[in-house]
Amino acid sequence: MSYQEYQQLVAQSKYLEAARFAEQQAESSRESHESGEFWLTQQARALSHAGEYKAALEVGRRALNLAPDNTFAVAATADALLGLKRLEEALGHYEELLHSPRLLHQGRKGVLECLAGAKRWEQLLERLSGWNLPEEQSLPWRVKAISALGRSEEALESCRRWLELRPHYPSALWQSVELEIRVNGLEATVEKAGRLARIPSLPQVYREIYASLCRRAGKPEEAVKAYETIGAEGEQGRIQKKKAFTLAKSGREQEALPLLEELLKSEPADKYLHSSYAAACRRTGELERAINFYNRLLTLHPEERSLYGRIKGMQNKLEERG
Repeated sequence: MSYQEYQQLVAQSKYLEAARFAEQQAESSRESHESGEFWLTQQARALSHAGEYKAALEVGRRALNLAPDNTFAVAATADALLGLKRLEEALGHYEELLHSPRLLHQGRKGVLECLAGAKRWEQLLERLSGWNLPEEQSLPWRVKAISALGRSEEALESCRRWLELRPHYPSALWQSVELEIRVNGLEATVEKAGRLARIPSLPQVYREIYASLCRRAGKPEEAVKAYETIGAEGEQGRIQKKKAFTLAKSGREQEALPLLEELLKSEPADKYLHSSYAAACRRTGELERAINFYNRLLTLHPEERSLYGRIKGMQNKLEERG
């Protein structure tokens, strides 16, 4: 039952709780005169998931000291090293996993991550060729590598093949847009994206791409219109952020401010929202509005101590203006 409890915590993204649970199990193992490398490995995995890579590396190495041939401990240590950007060390550990049938997929993925992180694109392509992976697995890596090598037209063709295998796949669509800009220019890419955005049967990612390209092309009004056509579909908050940022940067601060305030009520720690809101208030001279809003926000989120500093900063700006 212990491992099932651990898995449940991981499935719920409660990684630090899972790490503490695994640590307790490892201590129990030691008290029972068992080696404990299994639970140390699980603790290291959970810590990496939580972004605590330094602690994960320390625990992973403890597991390896107990069981140097335990490939799962090797994998946990490799993930921690990758998280710390210690790419050469991580690569060596992932290479070990290539000899383990159970961890072969993780090993290959880790090797590719390390080579990409080190910008060793030719070696990455050699690995892809040698492994003979299914196209759906290899194409994202191939597109990334040949794009980085400046082979834009070839990368665009690979991207189109990727989209044949996975129609409307967002990662492939965004990558293809970047490549089309390189090959055909921004104006032509915006025009094409606009045509696709007007097809009602296509997923909303096409409208989001068009809105983003309009922002990039200096067409904020078109961008806002495009964002307004995007339905909720579980991502309204992210879309609303982009709309608010576009309004704030295009001189329409009075429309952006209430939208930014609503977003901050649900995400009071988002530094990008705060930055955009504060800048818009300064540009429009609405410093008192910002102070009043931050005080209201503090009553809603008393745990968000950083708001005191934001209030003080706005008060100082107001005093400077006299």
